[in-house]
Amino acid sequence: MNTPVRTRLLTGRALALALVLLCVVIWCVHAPFLRSGHDWSDDIAQYISHALNLIASRPYGDIGYIANPWAIPGPATYPPVYPLLIAPLIALWGADLHMLKLLGVVMLCASACAGVLLLRGRVGDRAALAIMALVALSPYFVGFRDEARPDTVFLFLTLIALWLADRWCNGRLRWNAQLVAQGIALGVVAYLAYGTRSVGIVILPAVLACELLTRRRPGTVSMVAAAVALAFAVVQSLTLHGDGGYAHLIRFDAPSILSNAKAYVLSLSVLFKNGLPAPFDTALRAALFLAASVFAVIGYVLRLRRGVSVLEVFTPLYMVPLSMYWIGTMIQQRYMLPLFPIYLYYAWTGLQWLCGRLPSRVGAGLGGALAVALAIGYLSGHLNAPRGPIDPGLTSPGGQALLAEIRLHTPTDAVVLSGRARAVALYAERTSLSPYGYRSDAELWRLIRDNRVSHVMIGLGDLATDMDYEHPDDLARFAARFPHALQQQYANADFRLMRVVAIPEGFR
Repeated sequence: MNTPVRTRLLTGRALALALVLLCVVIWCVHAPFLRSGHDWSDDIAQYISHALNLIASRPYGDIGYIANPWAIPGPATYPPVYPLLIAPLIALWGADLHMLKLLGVVMLCASACAGVLLLRGRVGDRAALAIMALVALSPYFVGFRDEARPDTVFLFLTLIALWLADRWCNGRLRWNAQLVAQGIALGVVAYLAYGTRSVGIVILPAVLACELLTRRRPGTVSMVAAAVALAFAVVQSLTLHGDGGYAHLIRFDAPSILSNAKAYVLSLSVLFKNGLPAPFDTALRAALFLAASVFAVIGYVLRLRRGVSVLEVFTPLYMVPLSMYWIGTMIQQRYMLPLFPIYLYYAWTGLQWLCGRLPSRVGAGLGGALAVALAIGYLSGHLNAPRGPIDPGLTSPGGQALLAEIRLHTPTDAVVLSGRARAVALYAERTSLSPYGYRSDAELWRLIRDNRVSHVMIGLGDLATDMDYEHPDDLARFAARFPHALQQQYANADFRLMRVVAIPEGFR
């Protein structure tokens, strides 16, 4: 499925040494500069809750979070692979957010190695190492590295699955031990990717589609892999997590699909984030993104003309579920991580082709200009990275004081309405739910009444946006309109905690 490049590849110790050096550079750029604390993104709270349940043999989905019908903050359960991965860390060190961030850096190093293995047969070792260095050292990860998330785990597993498929899936229909073993290995890795992020479901369909396009039939490896991955997915659905929680967010209307597709494609520009002052930051990012995208389109067309591989099928297929998944204005750039290396691979291919057709001086000048622009962007992004504790945030004094107030001075059966319901459920040890999707007074009072909400948590200042991206001041305005029904129990510079004392007439 892969068309090798005519270049000498490193072997054995030389390749291992190159990968080790790449990992050392990535580690030294990211790990020492992790900031203490964590922002109020409460995805990690749900993952930690799942891991704690696995450790204590409690029901996986018992996390104290009531999913409202809109469920924008997240489904009732998350896929289980990341909680299973972090469970041993939490069992040994507790829910240490810094340790989980370090795991993210480790998996970023592993992803860089996996990307080199995937791309080296296409562009050679030097280019593959350069592409993965550009991915892993991108200033985008300056902010991303301080969020404990499963995304670098998913990136690693996706790249490994694509690499194995690229090596082993060739349409052969023989039944021997080697091909069956390869199919089992690919199936396990593909399932692990899907069990980390549900969008990983597209990996094996991409492999099967590629074989049908190139060989007119699926081979033994891909069929065994599909059967193994399906078996694991069924077991997961019956025991820990099913994807039904996402179903009501799927949209089939053309405007939503086109809007999402456009937003996600444009989000590839985060690779070229930098630390320059405005407006130079936007100008440099836009220029690099435009150039890389033109080169990538050229590279993709060239690859199609040379013969379809799994990457040419995986790239558009991966965009299908993202484009159909409606999450309002909260486009998740992190979902695009698996496409970062592939995007730069096509850009490299297109640039190489273009430079080969330009006069040598012009080609050298173009390459040099791009190298200088990238160096300026990357250096400025890292040199001007934020330092010091994350404040305000989940672990900042104001946040910790509020969570302690809820934990110590509310009844054990209290129900808290909060934009960060999963963090409240974990750290304040109270049942919680989110107001997402409820905008009118009547809707909010119905939500409070039907779920017996006893307290309302309101973020102030910048934290209002952290509590609700789309309508940051709604809860504050709501509380101000009903001062006799919502009375202040606690306040600090970052939060107010309101106690529900009555349901107003007309809303009961």
